[in-house]
Amino acid sequence: MSLLAKAERYCANEEQCRTSVKKKLCDWGASLAVSGKIVNRLVEQGYIDERRYARAYVSAKLRTQKWGRLKVIYQLRSKQVPPKFITEALAEISDEEYRSIMLDVANNKWSTYPTSDTPAKRRSKLVTFLASRGYESPEIQNMLNEHFSNEE
Repeated sequence: MSLLAKAERYCANEEQCRTSVKKKLCDWGASLAVSGKIVNRLVEQGYIDERRYARAYVSAKLRTQKWGRLKVIYQLRSKQVPPKFITEALAEISDEEYRSIMLDVANNKWSTYPTSDTPAKRRSKLVTFLASRGYESPEIQNMLNEHFSNEE
């Protein structure tokens, strides 16, 4: 099977970006020049569409893995997805849905903390956890004030 056919199958199974396909082609033994040509061909044929990839990635990471915007942005930038596509994809997630996802993550994590810890310590742990998941500090603080301020 040719590298082009292999790459077509790889892209047909799941949305891919240019960077991940180039890496996969190099793993399969293609040179940088050959992988570049194959990727350009895949883009022309519609197998790779970075706008479509960004939309699928944002939806999967926010809705399924419950990551915050910052982590999603960082990961997409590391895959060299154009910032315009990242912004468009993130705009498809409403603020209400985003806050609901973050609150769900926070409630699940809150319940795992020992009740012997002081409420302040639990809140501090929660802030650290949510920040590590890529949620923004202002969003975290607003959510804490609205939903966890009576945990004294």
